[in-house]
Amino acid sequence: MKYDLDSYEQAQALMTNLWPKVREALVYGKKLTLEIKQQSKSREQEEKYHAIIGDIAKQAKHMGSKWGAEDWKRLLVDQYARDRMMYGAPILPNLDNTGIVQLGVQTRHFTKEQASEFVEFLLAWCAENGIELKETI
Repeated sequence: MKYDLDSYEQAQALMTNLWPKVREALVYGKKLTLEIKQQSKSREQEEKYHAIIGDIAKQAKHMGSKWGAEDWKRLLVDQYARDRMMYGAPILPNLDNTGIVQLGVQTRHFTKEQASEFVEFLLAWCAENGIELKETI
């Protein structure tokens, strides 16, 4: 069962209704898993930040070169994570020791709140760097 909760009252009513069923299952020796997590990002948020990144890729340069949208996404997500102090993205030598790989934060794991913050980060980055948003707002 999956429930989307928007209010304290809604959560309280749900927990009140579920508790007797949970208690009964546990009394009869059943093993249960209960997972509570923040809501995942929406498809609309995903589309928005990809559109913004697409505009950035068309207009911006980094280190004197143009980069594709996937490269810009990695650069921007990395900066967003650093700005938000989302550490835990180690840099490791690659498998044959000829370069490095950063194991970073990935948007597929963003919560709805993080995706919203990322869009705001991108909008601010565009404003600071003279990027004209054509496909988004």
